[in-house]
Amino acid sequence: MTASRTDLLAWLNELLQINYTKVEQCGTGGAYCQVLDSIYGDLPMNKVKMNAKHEYEYVANYKVMQNVFKAKKIDKPIPVERLVKCKMQYVSCVLSW
Repeated sequence: MTASRTDLLAWLNELLQINYTKVEQCGTGGAYCQVLDSIYGDLPMNKVKMNAKHEYEYVANYKVMQNVFKAKKIDKPIPVERLVKCKMQYVSCVLSW
């Protein structure tokens, strides 16, 4: 079964106690890092820019995420160049991991 945008947002907002209104808001990478931290508890959240406004800040957030993937031996490529564009088709792909 696939989740709708509404389902994904409801799950994410409940898990992270945030109030995203669009899935595209995940494009900054901050929410993904929070999800990983909720799972593993050891993500360096002080390195994550939750209020990122620029692509270079988004990229920095994804680098934090990539380092966690590497440390946890998660063999899943992160399409950073696509994700920082905040397009729905890329964002929902990551949320459905």
